[in-house]
Amino acid sequence: MNQITGLKPDILGPDYEMTTLPMGTDYEGEVIATLVRRQPDPTANKAVLYIHGYNDYFFQKHVGTFFADLGANFYALDLRKHGRSLLPHQTASLCRTLREYYPEIDAAVEIIKQAGHETVLLSGHSTGGLTACLWAEEGSRRNLVDGLILNSPYLSSGVPRLAQILLDPICRLVTYRQPAKVFPLEFSPHYARSLHRSYQGEWDFDTEWKSVSGTRFMPAWLVSIHEGQRRVRNGLGLRMPVLVMCGTQSGGRRTPPEQMLRADTVLNVNQIAHLSTRLSRNVTCIRVPDAMHDVFLSRPAVREQAFAEISRWLGTWMTKTSAKDCAVAAHL
Repeated sequence: MNQITGLKPDILGPDYEMTTLPMGTDYEGEVIATLVRRQPDPTANKAVLYIHGYNDYFFQKHVGTFFADLGANFYALDLRKHGRSLLPHQTASLCRTLREYYPEIDAAVEIIKQAGHETVLLSGHSTGGLTACLWAEEGSRRNLVDGLILNSPYLSSGVPRLAQILLDPICRLVTYRQPAKVFPLEFSPHYARSLHRSYQGEWDFDTEWKSVSGTRFMPAWLVSIHEGQRRVRNGLGLRMPVLVMCGTQSGGRRTPPEQMLRADTVLNVNQIAHLSTRLSRNVTCIRVPDAMHDVFLSRPAVREQAFAEISRWLGTWMTKTSAKDCAVAAHL
């Protein structure tokens, strides 16, 4: 297995290491991304690349352990302006189009493929799930990826179509003049607080990189999301197999605290399930009872069920893939 250059110890401890990916400059200056990997098994020929969501970065070590136990080497990206990749001069989570993230996904996938992996799966959560879908349709290295695993992908913002028609042109104008402009509105901090161990969750993450005090509303970000979601509604037609996972019930700001650990308080899960059929001709959508927005951060019994569903899907998919390869080989 080829070695990745520039690896350094990662903040997650001895099982993880990271390397910085220079991404040139943009409208705020220098840009980097960060590729994190769990210590690899040199005999593994499969790999998973994980992409986080909005107001997020990779800290979910148990997800890396799960895929490693399945025999896949695990990698994760901290996208530009998120987590490990956030530089002092940058606005956290800012983007004007989700295509801005394509170069680091291209670079990461190429690095993983060159490391000797025959099969590469892309896994994305929330905004990362939406970005993964769009990249899989038009990214320059998309042919190197064999399948998608999406964890509550952000396929619908919940903003009505008519409101988008009225709102988006205003946001575009603001974005053109001031990309980092924020409106005097905040996203609710309730979801992030429901995860962190200082409140009612079980997870310990850096609150400088994943805020528990609410994030400001950026017109540029909303325009980029709506642009991507329109493409999903029109149908992407991906040829690779896609697994979509989400909960069975949604909540919101008024959801009682005890119910916040049993529902997606960020997105409409029915819309996720409905729109998942627009992604590919080969889509499996699994609704996990009592799952939170990040299915992999739900209560132990719930995430174990989710992991079991992924294992079954991978087993079925890999069996079909192997049978197809054998048939092709026999024909040749």
